[in-house]
Amino acid sequence: MFALTVDDAWRAYDVMTGYDAADPFSRPIELGNLREPAPHLTIGVPRPADLRFFGDAQAKSAWAASIEVLQRLGARLADVDMTPFFDTAALLYEGAWVAERYAAIRPVMEQHRQDVHPVTLQIIGQATAFSAADAFAGIYRVAELRRAVEPVLRGLDALAVPTAPCLPTLADVRADPLGPNARLGTYTNFVNLLDMAGIAVPGPCRTDGRATGVTFLGARGQDAALASLGRAFHAVAAKSMGATRRALPASAALRPAAPAGYCELAVVGAHLSGMALNHELRALGAMFLRAVETEPSYQLYALPGGPPARPGLVRVAAGAGRRIATEVWALPVEGFGRFVAGIPAPLGIGTLLLADGTRPKGFLCEAEAVRDGRDISSYGGWRTFMTAQAQ
Repeated sequence: MFALTVDDAWRAYDVMTGYDAADPFSRPIELGNLREPAPHLTIGVPRPADLRFFGDAQAKSAWAASIEVLQRLGARLADVDMTPFFDTAALLYEGAWVAERYAAIRPVMEQHRQDVHPVTLQIIGQATAFSAADAFAGIYRVAELRRAVEPVLRGLDALAVPTAPCLPTLADVRADPLGPNARLGTYTNFVNLLDMAGIAVPGPCRTDGRATGVTFLGARGQDAALASLGRAFHAVAAKSMGATRRALPASAALRPAAPAGYCELAVVGAHLSGMALNHELRALGAMFLRAVETEPSYQLYALPGGPPARPGLVRVAAGAGRRIATEVWALPVEGFGRFVAGIPAPLGIGTLLLADGTRPKGFLCEAEAVRDGRDISSYGGWRTFMTAQAQ
């Protein structure tokens, strides 16, 4: 769908999304809610060798400007080998998948061939050259490629790519109908075959005034997380709504509450966004809700052991401790149970008293275990302490 803001797109998507038992291809999906993105995201970007702009210097410069926006949002960038993604994209039009398009319009192709546009006929007409064995070989190859990208996506909050690596003119397309369109699909043709979710949002404008943008991609079901990231990116990268020149409206405040069927979990250490164990939360379907301090009733200790290094949070008398930075995430009930079952001693789960008045479940530590620990409460949080240690 097309919309001028992410909020508008999400409203329409919320209405459109739903399981349809009458559709054999329909699958249930937990839509989630728009929310503020986690403050320390890990965003994958194509490694330099995989960036393709086809001689369009303006597109290349716009991409560099978009990278700067991501960094301003606090994202850590990670280079991604795009080979399995590009290999998948090649199958869409060069492999047996073109037969899927042929099947969709077969009556037209067979009975009204003369009415089909020559370029369409050229592309989809290739389907008759493939056999059923070729189709199955393609299915097997896509399964291999999906497995290859799974660990890549697990390690990222999102994959960011140029929405369009170049902007051909109408004259370019008339001169070569196939080439420019193939180049435009460089970073999109693999998305459906790999069962990914994605959203394209405007980025910093090219100096020639033409539009450009960034597409955020993730695994199936990550729609809300990707839209939330796109919403934050759009607010920083662009000041107007598309080509209307109308000012982008201020983003509405989001309600940082867990949806039905989810449990809130406050984390204070290695499970914070961008840190060593955050992937454990995301693997269980967790979503970031808010960053908030505790009430001044806690002490934070660096525990011996590791890696990874871990802190221990201990509750003390009201007002006798410090405010400690936390992040509140929401986990599906089943995932919450699986997560808690894997927590090692001396850590455990209790009820935390947060400064915003909420009382989520969260990490606590046995008091006996901090005897050999280092009191780091003065740092105000684990991330600040780890940053100071690294420096």
